[in-house]
Amino acid sequence: MSVETKYVSQDRLLPLKALDFINDGVMICDQGGQVIYADPAMSRMLNIKPSEVIGRKAEDLLTGFRFEDGQSFSDVRSAAEKEGEWSGEATCAGTEGRPIQLDIRARMLADSNGLKLATIMVARDITRERSLERQVVYSQQMELVENISIGIAHEFKNLLTVIMAYASLLQDQAHDQPFQKDVAKVLEAAQAANELTSRLLAVTRHTPPRLENVDIHDVINDVAAVLRKTLPRTINLFMPQKSTLPKVHTDPPVLYRAILNLCLNARDAMPDGGNLSIETDLARVETEDLAQWPDRSPGTYITLSITDTGTGMLPEIKNRIFDPFFTTKKGGTGLGLSVVQHTIRALGGWVTVYAEPNLGACFRLYIPTAKDEQPPVVVDEAAPPAAIPGGTERILVVDDDPLALSITQRLLHKSGYSVRTASGGEEAINIYKKHGSEIDLILLDVVMPYVNGEEVYREVQKMNPNVKILVVSGFTPKTAERLLKVSGAIFLSKPFSRAQLAHAVRDILDAKVAK
Repeated sequence: MSVETKYVSQDRLLPLKALDFINDGVMICDQGGQVIYADPAMSRMLNIKPSEVIGRKAEDLLTGFRFEDGQSFSDVRSAAEKEGEWSGEATCAGTEGRPIQLDIRARMLADSNGLKLATIMVARDITRERSLERQVVYSQQMELVENISIGIAHEFKNLLTVIMAYASLLQDQAHDQPFQKDVAKVLEAAQAANELTSRLLAVTRHTPPRLENVDIHDVINDVAAVLRKTLPRTINLFMPQKSTLPKVHTDPPVLYRAILNLCLNARDAMPDGGNLSIETDLARVETEDLAQWPDRSPGTYITLSITDTGTGMLPEIKNRIFDPFFTTKKGGTGLGLSVVQHTIRALGGWVTVYAEPNLGACFRLYIPTAKDEQPPVVVDEAAPPAAIPGGTERILVVDDDPLALSITQRLLHKSGYSVRTASGGEEAINIYKKHGSEIDLILLDVVMPYVNGEEVYREVQKMNPNVKILVVSGFTPKTAERLLKVSGAIFLSKPFSRAQLAHAVRDILDAKVAK
């Protein structure tokens, strides 16, 4: 009779034999530490033939196991006997000499009278899981390093922008002055530093994806096919109408994952249902539009907007959503949006987000058009460039974003207008109460904290039923649909060029009716 059958009755031997077909290593030893059962997986972990395992001392067989905290199998058995169960990790050498990482669980077996009979140890190979975890952690660490590097480089480029701007002003005044050459050297050094920073930014980015010219609507249609199967019935999906847009130079699967990620985030933000809209458009971004963002390049871009009517987000959340590891989801990794941002940046574009608590969110991707793709002709190329219109009217600019407020004020001043500014809806209402008769037009942002654009319009319209407004927003026009309907105003999408702003302002001011 074998040792195995000596301790295990025939009617219980069959279930033990069934264990031969599992991947976990199983070993049972009696109270004296002698092995009475071991499955093939355990034999492979021990690097011993199955026939050589039964009847030997477990302590001798497991000398190659390195239990956590330097424990031996005797320590593991003692703990299992005392506590009833022990769990932890161990490593051993596999059949090819490579280390195997194991999840170990040991338990004391007793009969119905509490008499201790044997100890069972189950070892599960978690080498691959731990390897994947290390890869994820390493990837996250590198992503963090990259994010920090890019952030520092961008801040440095912002400082260089200021240095170069002031040096340029000095250069304008330095003709025939002794310090003219010194100013030129300052500009030369700043430009060299700017080029060096650009090269450092290029090094921190991942290997470029495999790019090809793609119709963005084809990618959106692929995403929509998945969304129609995964979105709950309480969420309405609105797709863009097929339009003639230039192609984008991108890696389709990478762009697909970025769009899908944003759409699934939008779904999660609408637990009670709502509307999910995907819209596309063509935008021309001029150099002057990017004064505050030296890392962005002027050119022709496809804009892809993903808008939801969900829970939105607080300003402090919005400011951190692209940070690696930052998440508000239970069990989230905090890498989804940072990967989306990285993907679009790798394509030469950028991502903007507009959100407000309980008003939903809009993520807008700016993706450069393919180099060999030209936008549809909208003007006669033989005609001279249209002059940028200006005026001397008085305008109130209302925006809670200080950068947007500043650059809009500068553009309007450059066109000859007199400009007042308000950094929020409540301030705008107070200014209009005091100076309404001196204001010819209100340039009004839609989404602002506390008092939004629609509430501002409602209050000033009580004071002046014929008040003229120009509605501006980083959201899609649907966000301002109600305001546009009641005011009859023109909608101007952010970001806008000086020419776009000037023409929109002039169109409103020259209209015969206010609304």
